[in-house]
Amino acid sequence: MNQAQTTHPTYSTLHFLVRHGDRLAVVVALAPVLGGIWAWMAGMSFAFAIAGIAGGAFLYLIMRSYVELVRVIVDMLLPK
Repeated sequence: MNQAQTTHPTYSTLHFLVRHGDRLAVVVALAPVLGGIWAWMAGMSFAFAIAGIAGGAFLYLIMRSYVELVRVIVDMLLPK
């Protein structure tokens, strides 16, 4: 390992979120939607589908804001 690698961390998780954050937000948001629809199709109340859709919309908003925050941090604070 050379000196540059030991003094500058790579921050691989942050860089992963910068590259794949948009797709990750969609996947995370689809999980409660699909779960709610699955519960409804399995014979439970239609309210599960509605709750899944509402939860998915909320999670999408939260994940998108988190990804944008990480992008700002990486752009402004990390060494290039």
